[in-house]
Amino acid sequence: MRYARLAIAAAAAMVLLTACGENGPSGNRGSDADVAAVVAQAKKATEANFAGTDRELPESGPKAVPGKKVWAIACSLQGSGCALPAKGAAAAGKHLGWDVKVVDGKLDPKVYNQQIRAAIADKADAIMLFSVDCAATKGAISEAKAAGVVVFGANALDCDDKFAGGGERMFDGYLPWGENLDTYGQFLSTVVGPAIADWVIAETDGKAFVVELKQDDLAVTRHVGESFRARMAECSTCTVESIPYTSGDIFSGKLQGKTAAGLSKFPKANVVMSPLDANIPVGVGAAVEQARKAGRSDLLLAGHEGSPSSLKLLRSGVQNFAVGRPMTWLGWAAADSLNRLFAGGDVVDSGIGIKSMDSDSVPDVEEYDGNAGADAYQQNYIRIWQGK
Repeated sequence: MRYARLAIAAAAAMVLLTACGENGPSGNRGSDADVAAVVAQAKKATEANFAGTDRELPESGPKAVPGKKVWAIACSLQGSGCALPAKGAAAAGKHLGWDVKVVDGKLDPKVYNQQIRAAIADKADAIMLFSVDCAATKGAISEAKAAGVVVFGANALDCDDKFAGGGERMFDGYLPWGENLDTYGQFLSTVVGPAIADWVIAETDGKAFVVELKQDDLAVTRHVGESFRARMAECSTCTVESIPYTSGDIFSGKLQGKTAAGLSKFPKANVVMSPLDANIPVGVGAAVEQARKAGRSDLLLAGHEGSPSSLKLLRSGVQNFAVGRPMTWLGWAAADSLNRLFAGGDVVDSGIGIKSMDSDSVPDVEEYDGNAGADAYQQNYIRIWQGK
């Protein structure tokens, strides 16, 4: 009788579990109304992101403070997310009367530190960091500040970032990312990661099974990945399985194999999420295409950056979605912010937002550079710098 009662209790428990559902990351399926609300919210947010979220450009500011020597250190001149902003800052520098030197960090923290110290030796007035975070360069930054060199973080994370150990801020200035978005990390976590998740939820009607490529040795991708998973967790009928990878896997050519292994392990997955578009041409795209040819034709591939190469992949159908960001505008906005610091003023909101894009809505341009296009922000900055 004791075993019979236990069996009945176990059966009852199984009925309850089945009634609750076992879909979603937590294993607890919400009500149909809850799921419908999450999907509706995701569709509304995605519609707004497709329209673009750029804000008003600055209306006024200080005239150009000429004669400055500035080093623009890019994490790499091979990746558009690093190179385009640095080159944009150099182009803006010509209108400001600056001598701007763009240097290649080669995705190597040792090189980052060497370049910062070279800028100090060159008696630079300022160093602009593009995807070069404080945590990897803390010692060299301390030396720059001691030498009176202004250190400006553009799309870079300061040493107080939660993924940098939560230390003290060291940048003398940084590019603001909008109302109530004080830091680059907040922008990534509040805007970028959730925007990818919203599209995934909306596109699959709340039935997403995501293979997420998870990179934790880079703070930027940790911000994107963590906020993506947090938003996806609100969809109780969605599932996210993470496939860890490192920068070393990219350089050694292992990323394609890791992506393929993840897709093999989770045959029901219908979405692959890459936290950076740069991963797609170096293995992720090939693994997804291979899976599609093997019968998974509906497999979706989502990313973030909207780089020139990403626009081509979107048009070809290899990539299905990207959170697009205006990278060259970022460089001009950083130069304007630095000029405000040189003039003794405060930085202001640049107006930079995002634009979600899919294979059916790719902008007809070689490089996405804001909803209004490059002429709009460039002429606005030049007008301000000329004192008009």
